[in-house]
Amino acid sequence: MDNWRKIWSRTRQLPNTDPDLQFLIDADGFNSGAGKINEEAWSTYVRHAASLMKIQPDDSLFEIGCGSGAFLYPFYKDGHRVSGVDYSPSLIGIASLVMPEMDFSVQEAAHVDSTRRFDIVLANSVFQYFPSIEYAEEVLRLMWEKTNRMLVLLDLNDIQFADEALRIRKGSLSLGEYEKKYAGLEHLFYERNFAEKALKGKRFTINISNQQINNYGNNKFRYNVVIEKW
Repeated sequence: MDNWRKIWSRTRQLPNTDPDLQFLIDADGFNSGAGKINEEAWSTYVRHAASLMKIQPDDSLFEIGCGSGAFLYPFYKDGHRVSGVDYSPSLIGIASLVMPEMDFSVQEAAHVDSTRRFDIVLANSVFQYFPSIEYAEEVLRLMWEKTNRMLVLLDLNDIQFADEALRIRKGSLSLGEYEKKYAGLEHLFYERNFAEKALKGKRFTINISNQQINNYGNNKFRYNVVIEKW
């Protein structure tokens, strides 16, 4: 995870005008190769996620690994209370800039205070950067304690497609570009029943669905998990 920390903690150059949604999307890493997503596709994705989460007008949202706030920003604009943590000071600085009334902090996922609760606690395309399955399980259980109603994991790497995902990842860049960008930077992959096993003994309803983002090269290898507490 330390190698990924160096990548995500690098300083971002802010635009001369107020950052827009596409800037936030790019800052969060969805700007190249198989992971590239444009603003229109992103907005459609967020609306789809909102339907999966059964979001209500007064719901509050907390995001683990929120980055610059690209996922939370549309909900903020709709009047929701949003908050999040990330280990990148530069990305948290951007999130705080574009959503000044909200609470964002630099923090490890596993160190989040679970006593301050939110209606929806989520992580979007973050669990692949964790150092181990054990760490991911720890974060998942913390998210369970922190949420009032919904626990949501979006864009998880599916272990059954691990080899193919790596081939696509390499194929989207030249060999030199790939080695320069990803040397020593591995992704973690998950079984589809990862969350269900980690929360064994808890009472919930779980919905697992394939990822579907327009023109997203990782769709085949990613899935979403929505857990509703009883």
